[in-house]
Amino acid sequence: MRTFKAAACLAVMVALLAGCSDDGGTSKADGGGMVTVEFKVTGDSPASVYIPGINSSLYTDTKKSGGDADLDLENVKTPWSKKFKVKPGRSLSLQAGSVDPKKEIGCQIFVDGKLKDEETKKNKPGSTLTAGCSGTTPV
Repeated sequence: MRTFKAAACLAVMVALLAGCSDDGGTSKADGGGMVTVEFKVTGDSPASVYIPGINSSLYTDTKKSGGDADLDLENVKTPWSKKFKVKPGRSLSLQAGSVDPKKEIGCQIFVDGKLKDEETKKNKPGSTLTAGCSGTTPV
């Protein structure tokens, strides 16, 4: 799961750096254009949930003091969901994994109530299940 997290984090950081240019003050965020993003994890067993960068000031208007910018949770009861207010033009990524799945694990990302991406993985005996979703907030 760590390799999966590292790859996802790298992809998000590249997308963030590409999207962090100065637009001359005309961004949607200047007008309070935050969007609501909801991350969901479904399944039939506890899961690990990883959302890279979501707690950073690049995504939200709040600056966390100390701690990690990623949301990294273990042993989360499914179904699980969490909403965030996110700036426009941001890349989104969600990874969910289960070491002891009974049948399946899935993820979904909604932006302003509209489904942006989803994935469901079915159990194969003796394997760890992971599901990944990605998307962007509108500019």
